[in-house]
Amino acid sequence: MAVTRFVPSWSTLLAGAAISTLTSTRLAASPRLKSLRTVKKLVALLLFLTWRNLPLVWHVDLFGLIPLIRLRIWLRGAEKVLAIAKDPFDTKVITKGWVGFDAADWNCHMSNSSYPRALDAARFKWLIEVVGPAMGVEKIWSPLAQTSFFFQSEIPAFAAYEIDVHITAWDDKWIYYTARFTTAPKKGSKERTLNCVALSRSCFKLQGSRLSIPPVRVLSLSGVGPDRSNWERTLALRKERKGRAWLKYGGEKVAHRAGKLPAGTEFKEVPEWEDDGMGVYEERRLAGLAVVERFGDVSGWEEL
Repeated sequence: MAVTRFVPSWSTLLAGAAISTLTSTRLAASPRLKSLRTVKKLVALLLFLTWRNLPLVWHVDLFGLIPLIRLRIWLRGAEKVLAIAKDPFDTKVITKGWVGFDAADWNCHMSNSSYPRALDAARFKWLIEVVGPAMGVEKIWSPLAQTSFFFQSEIPAFAAYEIDVHITAWDDKWIYYTARFTTAPKKGSKERTLNCVALSRSCFKLQGSRLSIPPVRVLSLSGVGPDRSNWERTLALRKERKGRAWLKYGGEKVAHRAGKLPAGTEFKEVPEWEDDGMGVYEERRLAGLAVVERFGDVSGWEEL
């Protein structure tokens, strides 16, 4: 059972402390001070309703996931928390949330503008649980390029929801992943209600470099795969301090094949670094690519 199920978010603790401070201050019973007490209660109510939009709350919610996952790894071990020796397509990372007053529109439903914010946290959680090893040691980062949303049905205000993030496909540059927003099953149904589907694509870069690293390399170095062999290779590469070099080799190979290597850069093949250990997923990868090829083409939009 995940420890985080019983741990309130960092922002919840901070907001609770602030509200408690505002409402617990004792004031004398003069009319002026009574009015001030009323104002403080109104401010506390406003803070309670909108605290998730306060400065830095988004950052605390997002980056607070890092110490929490480190705690889970310390308690349970990396192989039980991360996606080591797991199928990349079957690994689903669940993020739970609820529609607060600040996230609802005037129809008392989750505002369409609130979905991207909720997806930020879900996407980041997916990154640290699936490719966290490469992000933490080899200093990989993942810029987001595009997201499309399909709204199936509304999520009512104050309702709880889940976001299921999983891989759909990848190519030499882009990784495509799907996020499904669902709520509790409707009466008489056993399946959760689908409210929204978001399809995103992003790439991977080495910190301090513009070179794109093939997603399959990042997944493999993070231990994702049919067994422990990819993770064992990663541990061996790290002993020789060659983890970043192995990733860079994959990126340069793709750039060399496309004729995009910078002038003066020479690419040398390293036979023992050719296999990424992910060939078993090729059929599912190609099937997913056939779907994401319909992803919205925005070329030329900058001229509109």
